[in-house]
Amino acid sequence: MIRDRLPVSLVLTLVTALLFTLAGCGDGDRLTPPGSLARELDLTGTTVTVGGKEFAEQIVLCKMTIALLQSTGATAIDRCDTKGSANVRAALTSGQIDMYWEYTGTAWRTYLSQESTIADPTVLYDAVKAADVGNQVTWFDRTPFNNTYAMGVRTDTAQRLRIRTISDLAALVRTGSPEATLCVDQEFTGREDGLQGLLSTYDITLGDQALDTREIDEIYAAIAAANPCTFGEVFATDGRINPLRLSTLVDDRGYFLPYNAALTARSDVVARTPRLALLGRMVAPTLTEPVMRQLNERVSAGGRDPDEVARSFLREQGLIG
Repeated sequence: MIRDRLPVSLVLTLVTALLFTLAGCGDGDRLTPPGSLARELDLTGTTVTVGGKEFAEQIVLCKMTIALLQSTGATAIDRCDTKGSANVRAALTSGQIDMYWEYTGTAWRTYLSQESTIADPTVLYDAVKAADVGNQVTWFDRTPFNNTYAMGVRTDTAQRLRIRTISDLAALVRTGSPEATLCVDQEFTGREDGLQGLLSTYDITLGDQALDTREIDEIYAAIAAANPCTFGEVFATDGRINPLRLSTLVDDRGYFLPYNAALTARSDVVARTPRLALLGRMVAPTLTEPVMRQLNERVSAGGRDPDEVARSFLREQGLIG
């Protein structure tokens, strides 16, 4: 007797469905194997939407959070790589996302509209954490690393021009030097802790020809090439600073606040699952400045996938399996 054979495409579909079914069975088949965090925290049946901004450090932190949540049995929805700080914060407060990593300096100036300068990272963190309660935002533990804004320049150029501080840059601008050019991104021009406050603090007046606005990721290469700008806005923990042989100028008038990162969550989310605070408590202390710069370098300079970098680090720490 000749039997009819099932079409190959149907067989493949059935096999694939079976594999997906098996993959969903059992704790050992989570998308991220459990590690030390999962021994303290079981979020099976919980769904958490994680957001993040669009630059490398934020994407790495966002991917870390997703992996950690998955390791505890939670379903993590990926909303990493959203353009603009204000957009990500609005997504949190409006309920579109449940958590994301924010910086103390950004919150103090931009979201809490505070004009006072607090130079001590711990004092600033405590002030931000207390003030944001009124916005129904909870801050978990902060990182040791401080990703403050900085003015970057090629190291050899800084040595040639004898510029070490932002006050030195201001003096160069006042001489009318054609090398007194600055690149910033669009967000920095409008931030409360951005360009206008910097220019005012250091009494700098820049003409239109001396100021170039471009994407933040393009600024590093522009400074390294000294074209179209000699100086530019950079992040202190960015992974491109060392490979491109850039230096950062000393903020000698203390304009820039500390920008320590912390995982922030809507307070109603934390009220439902208070032990989510363990995410910050276990991962934040591991993120020192050298560590974060190295992780950023692997992505920005090394071209590695942020998710791979995040998971590799968490496995090294034993936080995931």
